[in-house]
Amino acid sequence: MGPILLAENLKKTFSQGGEAVPVLKEVSLQVEEGEFVTVMGPSGSGKSTLLHCLSGLDRPDEGKVLLRGRDLFALSEKDRTLERRRRLGFVFQFFNLLPDLTVKENLLLPLLIAGERPEAHKERMEWLLETLGLAPLRARLPHALSGGEMQKVSIARALVMEPDLVFADEPTGNLSSKAGEETMALFREVRDRFHTALLLVTHNPRDAAWGDRVLFLKDGILAPQAALKGPGLDAARVFSRLEELEI
Repeated sequence: MGPILLAENLKKTFSQGGEAVPVLKEVSLQVEEGEFVTVMGPSGSGKSTLLHCLSGLDRPDEGKVLLRGRDLFALSEKDRTLERRRRLGFVFQFFNLLPDLTVKENLLLPLLIAGERPEAHKERMEWLLETLGLAPLRARLPHALSGGEMQKVSIARALVMEPDLVFADEPTGNLSSKAGEETMALFREVRDRFHTALLLVTHNPRDAAWGDRVLFLKDGILAPQAALKGPGLDAARVFSRLEELEI
């Protein structure tokens, strides 16, 4: 079937103080079925810009992104939005939960936006609530949850439409160390249990080491020869590679 996501030669430049500042320089990558890929780089290295281009939220200046073989930027804006809703889930650093909606109502939101009947997804909703330990919290509002609990809700919300691929942007950046570890373990469980592909961008080597493959973004370039993968992938190896790359 080929990779879920394939990006080729992405370039993106922003204007700063009247000068053109290249953020992405011919970035290419792919994500396979059920693969957990992490992109490691310091703050300001262009990780979020890369994620936005890969997901179709922002258009690169050059290059193309294929999602299940469809060129996202050859689609109309409406069709690109529909494809994103159907195939992608998103988890963010600041959770992005609606404060006046309960846990269950926040999970229902993607279904309602997509025009789906919530009743048709009741079994999956209940399964997610139980599997992620959210069933006792379903009637709570976000302000009554801990940071780790809110991130669990955002992960469940990302999964409710049964996406092919989930994007996560610094998902532990607003959590305690303990809650961050629990969140990363949950991402691994999501991959194993649902066979959902994951693409996570982070500046945290410990988070990066949870992936099957770690890519390093430096000066707008993903150097394929610098990637880490295989057994024994841990934070120490990521730290060592960061030192080699002088990141």
